[in-house]
Amino acid sequence: MILLDTNALISILLIFLRVFAFVFMVPFFGTFFMPNFVRIYFSLAIAFSVFLWGDVEPVAVTSTLQLLGMALQEVLFGFFAGFFLRLLFDAIFVAGEVIAIHTGLGFLMMFLPQQPQTTVLAGFSTLMGSTLFLSLGGAEVVYTGLVRSLESLPPGSFDPYALNGKVFLSLFYESFSFGVKVALPVLIASLLTNIILAVVNRFIPQINVFMVGLPLQIIVGLTVLMLSLPLIGLVLVSHMREYMLDFLRFIASS
Repeated sequence: MILLDTNALISILLIFLRVFAFVFMVPFFGTFFMPNFVRIYFSLAIAFSVFLWGDVEPVAVTSTLQLLGMALQEVLFGFFAGFFLRLLFDAIFVAGEVIAIHTGLGFLMMFLPQQPQTTVLAGFSTLMGSTLFLSLGGAEVVYTGLVRSLESLPPGSFDPYALNGKVFLSLFYESFSFGVKVALPVLIASLLTNIILAVVNRFIPQINVFMVGLPLQIIVGLTVLMLSLPLIGLVLVSHMREYMLDFLRFIASS
């Protein structure tokens, strides 16, 4: 029989705030597709299981002000941990946005008014990245990281001033750079297509390049994307494995 006293309930509440802030930042839970009550129940279930499996010592709270301060610390820790993981998916999102813009498929967002202001390929790349992340055991890694974070940083012990801001700046730069590298095959194909169209327009001015250019860019871009998709998947898998190890080191040593 499990007995929960006041300190244990407060500890579960603090863990819940940490998990909820983390879940809110992760793309496949933080999007508007996921209702708020689902996030709350999901975070509460994870917090309760982490409290029992992680063998967390209940914290003793002596005042309401101390409780509010500890709650703020937990929210900040969950936010930074989720932001660290979100940069991985933002890199994949940037790759999809760049590919959509340079293949002429960026205008498709006007046909989806109920969707957020994003391109179809960006949504596809995010779903593909989420699928690869889950297939590599990303959910288990995240759960293990949350448990380890409670071992190294019990509820209410996080110091936001101990974080190194240069780490997040470096990750932000690497995220954008990796997204552009993933989209590089389509970028090169789009550049060569534009050069060929410019040469054709120079030597054969009778051809309406504006009428031919957009369909040709879409055909070339999608063809190159389909041919390079297996290679992009291998690159994403390799990058995700290294990033998940970095995530575990970050969340367990913050």
